[in-house]
Amino acid sequence: MNSTLDDIDSKIINLLKKNGRMPNTEVAAVVNLSETAIRNRVKRLIDDEIIQIVAVVNPRKIGYELEGNIKIKTNPQKNNQIKKKLLELSCIWYLAHLAGAFDFDMEFHAKSQEELRDLIEAVNQIDGILGTEISIRIELLKNRYDLEK
Repeated sequence: MNSTLDDIDSKIINLLKKNGRMPNTEVAAVVNLSETAIRNRVKRLIDDEIIQIVAVVNPRKIGYELEGNIKIKTNPQKNNQIKKKLLELSCIWYLAHLAGAFDFDMEFHAKSQEELRDLIEAVNQIDGILGTEISIRIELLKNRYDLEK
């Protein structure tokens, strides 16, 4: 659904980007609306899939030592089966079907080199995968969740 955002919606979104746990009463005081109006607007923004309010985990703080990316080249006739198999892999937190030099792009977290090796072997054993290109993240330089410039 395409929704039109007004200035108040934009102010609410900016406040929630800074603190997704900000109470509706505080948001209401800043934008000068009632708490009920804010609750209804936030619900609409969520229902219309304009925003998500989620907890973001720092994988390094919970035991994931390795993070990276795998780009995959496939036999296009087998992409539906490949997609189902890739979605089953627990180390994968991001998966996208692409148009271009690669057919799939995925990001992973692994607790050890052994877990990473098992992931790579599992990916390469999927019928229809022609090749992979693996990158290990050595330093996260920027990580944003907004669309501002």
